[in-house]
Parts: sequence; C-alpha cells; structure tokens
Amino acid sequence: MEFLLLSQDVTQHYCRKILMPEGATEILVNIANKLNNDQKLLDIYMDFYKQNIESGHWTTVWEPLTIHPYVEETFGQEASLFYLHAALQRLPLAKQKYAEWGLSEELFVETLRDIGVWVQNAYNLVGYYAIRNFSWIWRHIEARMFRIGGMQFIATKFSGVVKGFYNAKEESFVLLCGEGMELRANGDMQGVCKKEKTSDGFVTKYEETEQYFIGHPITPIGKGSQDQVKLKRDEWEKVLDKDDTLLEIHIPRDTAFNMESIKDTYSKAKEFYAAYFPDVQYKGMVCHTWLFTPQLREMLPPTSNIIKFQEQFYLYPTAGSVRFLWNFVFNELTEVKDAQPDTSLRKQVLTYLEEDKEIFDMNGIFLDICGDFGSVTYKK
Repeated sequence: MEFLLLSQDVTQHYCRKILMPEGATEILVNIANKLNNDQKLLDIYMDFYKQNIESGHWTTVWEPLTIHPYVEETFGQEASLFYLHAALQRLPLAKQKYAEWGLSEELFVETLRDIGVWVQNAYNLVGYYAIRNFSWIWRHIEARMFRIGGMQFIATKFSGVVKGFYNAKEESFVLLCGEGMELRANGDMQGVCKKEKTSDGFVTKYEETEQYFIGHPITPIGKGSQDQVKLKRDEWEKVLDKDDTLLEIHIPRDTAFNMESIKDTYSKAKEFYAAYFPDVQYKGMVCHTWLFTPQLREMLPPTSNIIKFQEQFYLYPTAGSVRFLWNFVFNELTEVKDAQPDTSLRKQVLTYLEEDKEIFDMNGIFLDICGDFGSVTYKK
C-alpha cells in the first residue's frame, strides 16, 4: 500500500475534507512532517499500521491505545493523534469504496466528520486535541458505517444471546432468553453496576422441541422471568436468532433528538440500503445506548422523546452500569461529588445515586415485522 498521507499536503487535504478541527489538522500535518524526518517514528508507525489496521485487528477489539514511549516523548499529550494519522491512511481507500458503490461526496463527509467531532470533544474535555475512543473509528474509515440523517447505521450479525418470536394472529412479539444467561432473581443481568453476583439468581435454559420453543420470557423493559413458557410452533414464528442481520444504530451527540426526525431517518436508511446494498437483508435495528436505561422511565415524563424512543425497542438483560448514562448526562471526567444538579435529569440522576438506587444501560431490539417504527407497542 502507498502511504499517501505521509505527504503533508495530502494529510491537510483529507483532514479538511472530513472537517477535522483546524488545530488538530495542524498537528496531523506536523506529524506527517516528522514521519518524513525520523526513521524511528516511521518504523513505529508502519508496524502499528501493519499489525493493527491493515491486518483488520482493530475491527475485532475494543481496547485503549498503547502509546509507544518514543511517540509519547515526541508528541506529549497529543500522542494519540500519531495513531489517528495512521488510521487516516485508510481514507483514500474509503473514498474509493464510496465511488465504486456510487455513494455521494456528501455522505462521505457527513459520515467521516464524526471523527473530528470526537477529536474536538476531547479538546473541550481535557484542553488538548486527542482521539480518546480510537477503537470506535474503524467503522467510519473502513466504510462499514454510514450516517444518514441523525443516526449512524452499520449492518451487523446478531449475537443470539436472546431469541425473538412473533405471533401473527395476535400481533404479539416476545423475546426469550438464550441458553446460559446468568440473571438475578428480579430478572436483571448478574453483574449490573459491576456488583457481585447475587445468591438468589438463576441460569436460563432454552430448548426447541418438535412442538414448542421453551425458554424464559423477557419483559419489554428487559427483565427475564424465572418461570419458563412454551410457545407452540404452529402459533409462533422464530424471527430473531444468532447471526441474523440487523442494523446496529448509534446516535451522534449533535443529533436533534425527536421521534419525528428519527422516524424519518429510519425510513431514509431503509431506502438507502435497498438502493445501494440490496443484499443486506436486515430484520430491524439493534442498539446499546444510555437512552435504554430503564430507570429513565421513572425520571422522565411519558411525553419525553427519550421515553418514546426507548419504548419502540424491546430491551433485554445487559450488565450495564451508570457510567454510560453518566458520560452523556454529565461527562466522563466529572466526579459525583463535583456534579451540579442544574437540570431536571441531572438532579434526578444524582438523587438516585444518593439513595443508592441502581442505574444501568441495556441493549434493545426493534424488528420490522412488529410494525412501523414509531407506532409499535408490545403486548404481553
């Protein structure tokens, strides 16, 4: 592969194309200059690219960057941008893919600019440019994820941790726990809020016979039952299983969050995949987000856009914690003792924590078979 971004001009060109903050662009251009004049830096750079990016390894892990001592010595607190520069070497390849697929320049910019948003967010948080979530950005750079309207979409294979069933006659949908989920007696996942396992929990079982699907049902707010149910095969169709394709969705920080715009975004996403990726036969959406913190239903009114959004997804047990919500409602560097209750939601979150109540995020699923997004209700 030709390392085009070793040219300062090409680095500047691509940084400006994806709307990288100007201050970060200057640093990245300077990195290109140093790489051309320091063989040790270049060797570290090439090795990192080969072992982590070109190999595809970075698409398989979620881990913090390991900063080489010499890189840290050279670039100080901005050392993470050295590794970001290596990742940006994939931008010409991503641009080529967009062209081959007939995707627009506007979509390329709209999707890739998210990297600069995170770099700027780091600056706002810590006072210098950095990439604090390096493991996230391969989705943009490898042309796997696309921003359409206010959401980001990536086709993914479902883990199969739960199974989905639909009764067409009753227009009912239910999730059953897969085999071996460790749950508390109240139906929450063991390990919630990083707590020790409770002694009164249970491990789920799942079985399929000629007549029945047998398992532990999950409520729409994500609690598994200790009691099993038998779903008759002639009444219930299994509509979600391991390796089924779903659109994994993410909601950028700068999205204007309201249900009407999100409904419109999903409609556009369906048109987009039908037009450009017709082979992607997805069944709906899956998401892991702080917005799926079930305790929000006690903190916010039913008219809240967050609650309306959450209610369109069938949640399932997840070993979440307050940290996901905390990072968005406050920020990742704010400690509880320093947090200010200056909004209604912040006040309620702090009150919950003061009362030692649990707050944790979950995963959620929306399937197209259940109806139009924005109008679905789940029957018991």
